[in-house]
Amino acid sequence: MAVTLEFFLAPDDVSAAAMGPRYRDHGCPAAMFEGFLPDEAVLEWESLFTGEPIERIARGEPRTVVPMANDGFEVFEVGPALRTLLAGAGALRLGEVADRWAALESRADDEVSGEEAAGVLEAVGALAREAVRTGRGLYCWYFAP
Repeated sequence: MAVTLEFFLAPDDVSAAAMGPRYRDHGCPAAMFEGFLPDEAVLEWESLFTGEPIERIARGEPRTVVPMANDGFEVFEVGPALRTLLAGAGALRLGEVADRWAALESRADDEVSGEEAAGVLEAVGALAREAVRTGRGLYCWYFAP
């Protein structure tokens, strides 16, 4: 799967909408990854943290900032519930969720190993802590041609 993505902090939707693969030197805290669909991943993460079904979480989440068009590019905001869960999770809890996320059958086509899953959640968790601390939003852009 040729997906490139970046979780990043931005002060608002207008700033977040300007981010993307052509504007990588934006100076905002960020973490770049490849190989998974982040809009699906954030729903799976929240479900794994809370035990709620994905169908219930997916009602309005994640909130789209730049809808995907024919170019395969989208920007969305990580919802406040997941942002708070990620920010408050310690390394042990993040590792547990990462292991469970890596084991999901829905991820069979993704290119992220269990070890990489832990790295993803640790990095996004660190961004969530910074977002909560500074009052900025946690966003993600991805490009899936």
